[in-house]
Amino acid sequence: MTGNKKKKSYTIRFFNTYEPVTSFYRDLLPVLKLHGFSTEVFISSAEYREGRGSLESVLSGIARVRYVSSGRFRLPGIPKKIREMLTYAWGCSLITLISRDFTLNFFLSQPPLYSFWGYVLKKIKGQPYCCLVMDVYPDLAMIGGVLDKMRPLARIFYRVSRHVLKNADRVIVIGRCMKEYLVKNTIDEGKLELIPNWADENVVYPIEKIKNPLREEMGLADKFVLLYSGNMGISHYFDDLIEVAKLLKNDDRLRFVFIGKGSRVAEIESAQKSYNLKNLIILPMQPLQKLHYSLNLGDVHFISLRAGFEGLVVPSKAYGALAAGRPIIYQGNENGEIARMIREEGNGTVVPLNSPRCLIEAILKYLNEPGIVTFQGKKAYHLSKTRYNRWNSIRRYTEIIESCLD
Repeated sequence: MTGNKKKKSYTIRFFNTYEPVTSFYRDLLPVLKLHGFSTEVFISSAEYREGRGSLESVLSGIARVRYVSSGRFRLPGIPKKIREMLTYAWGCSLITLISRDFTLNFFLSQPPLYSFWGYVLKKIKGQPYCCLVMDVYPDLAMIGGVLDKMRPLARIFYRVSRHVLKNADRVIVIGRCMKEYLVKNTIDEGKLELIPNWADENVVYPIEKIKNPLREEMGLADKFVLLYSGNMGISHYFDDLIEVAKLLKNDDRLRFVFIGKGSRVAEIESAQKSYNLKNLIILPMQPLQKLHYSLNLGDVHFISLRAGFEGLVVPSKAYGALAAGRPIIYQGNENGEIARMIREEGNGTVVPLNSPRCLIEAILKYLNEPGIVTFQGKKAYHLSKTRYNRWNSIRRYTEIIESCLD
């Protein structure tokens, strides 16, 4: 597509229930505006994470943010999150059905399977659509036990999801393992585009321990910190890390710090209390203005993925570790995207699952050899400035969006 005048007649609509991908919008949408596109973001009025701030203020003068009411009523027996997703889907469907603007509809992974509405709009209104797959649904719910593979509903969801992806104008994935998984599961490789996630180098960058007030505030100024920061959900694995915390509970040099929320937080809190693990600290999700300090809290970052989830999920928390200039201990299958990154780039250590011995050896290596922490940390930071630079990814998004409207 050529000519700025033609581009200005297009509006790109982004659909995602909540605001955890604020950085995606903040970094991409100003560039789309420079290319002559108008953009709208449809999100739920419900808040996913406290302290994220208003997306409308972040995108003021750049994009139109349309908050879809999550409703004040309650549906008995349906969890709050499901209710919010249903009301979001209903509200977006009504708005887009009556809209007369020609648009590109761009669907993120939440709510699961809502990208089917893109297929409907394409059929009845001729509007192209893209899917950004950050989590592969319903496969993720099936592997995690939320949906039984043998149930008819799960099979229907699976067929719908593949039909939607096959008919999308573009499908964007965030990892090589995810691309390979979808190709293996009937999606044409030529339709798939690989664009890694990123961290904003203006928000997160390396700082020295002594210049991090959060370390002092938490009494960690002289401690070696192994940090887990992000969602703690069904796809993550903490069994070995908790076992290691128990084995090293008397080593006062070391602290295990968990920052975030999710379905497995209660499990970690239970272990902390049951075994009196004073070396294990659990903190809530930190507000955006403290993200710089919280990601620099760790000397080394810990990332994990349960067996069977590689290809369905790519832990995006890895890119925050890169931007902070920190090595990564990754525990999971060697075919996962982050494991591949570490093996190729030397910015951390890959540890197999169900092996507390290997994990404790990796942690003690970093604890006892600070030179390795510094060396791998510099490699990590270099990666965030080069291979995983946000502008590389934003340029690819812009090119793909333009190609959909040619």
